Amino acid sequence: MPWSDILGHRPLIDLLRRAAAKQRVPQSLLFAGMEGVGKHATAIALAQAVNCPNRKDGDSCGTCTTCTRIARHQHSDVTELDNGDEASIKITPLRERILDVVGYRPFEAERRVCIIDPADKLTEQAQDGLLKTLEEPPSAVILILISARPDTLVPTIQSRCRRLRFGPLEAADVAKILMATEKMDPAKARMLAAASGGSVARALAESEGEIADDRDAALGILRAAASPRSGVMPRLKAATNLTQHGSDRRDREALGARLAIVSSLLRDIEALSAGQSPKLANADLADDLAELSRGIDGRRALAAFDFIVQAQDALSRNASPKIVADWVTLHL
Repeated sequence: MPWSDILGHRPLIDLLRRAAAKQRVPQSLLFAGMEGVGKHATAIALAQAVNCPNRKDGDSCGTCTTCTRIARHQHSDVTELDNGDEASIKITPLRERILDVVGYRPFEAERRVCIIDPADKLTEQAQDGLLKTLEEPPSAVILILISARPDTLVPTIQSRCRRLRFGPLEAADVAKILMATEKMDPAKARMLAAASGGSVARALAESEGEIADDRDAALGILRAAASPRSGVMPRLKAATNLTQHGSDRRDREALGARLAIVSSLLRDIEALSAGQSPKLANADLADDLAELSRGIDGRRALAAFDFIVQAQDALSRNASPKIVADWVTLHL
């Protein structure tokens, strides 16, 4: 797919496009970021950009035989390795699919592209086996490791890859993807996108109950902030609920998703306080939002939104999730 078909991540996309145009794409890349934000799609687009016979200015045509075969996972020089039904990626499939062939020149393309997703599923033995290739990659090879948990990779793997950080998608982009790929009703797509924390995978996880729990926790923190009689203890209790979750997500990931929902709710509250009649991102919570808007006016909602941005930034810098939750709850 052409770079224009990738939603979000414009700085990263522009960086990769320029590198492809100059034929200076790093040979070892680590795409890091939460699940469902387009890391794998970007890897496929990069494989097309460096191999498309009709490429121009670092971008593929997206329609030629080479591009369509890469998109369909049918190109002999683009290898994708995952853990399948296994708990991990062991050394044997890594050796058979990548290590034993990576030294050969591409069969028909200009660059051989190897994509390992999720790379954090590589066993320690497999990571050790990959090190030599990362240290001295053949000139015609690009290795792309994709991970939502990059820090679980051994430090020697991390240090040998150029890391590109993928942030959450905008809610509008998540909604577009849901409508385009899942043929989802626009209202439902907007609702799920608002609660997704910027991840398409999270939006599609609604049936697992995660999003419902996250929205309840986000509403709880705003109710505590909106109540005129709310003291320190009710707010700290809401902060505790904000960090507690029953999913298999890491605490940092879960809190990040919930803060994104708080941001979405605050946008709707600000719009209601301004007397507008917008298409609410959380239209199914219209009654709750109307009640919250009586305790949080538009000016306060904007100030609260800034606090959420600061909290998300602190979280991305490895601040303690509990400290972040307590801080943002006391400042809203």
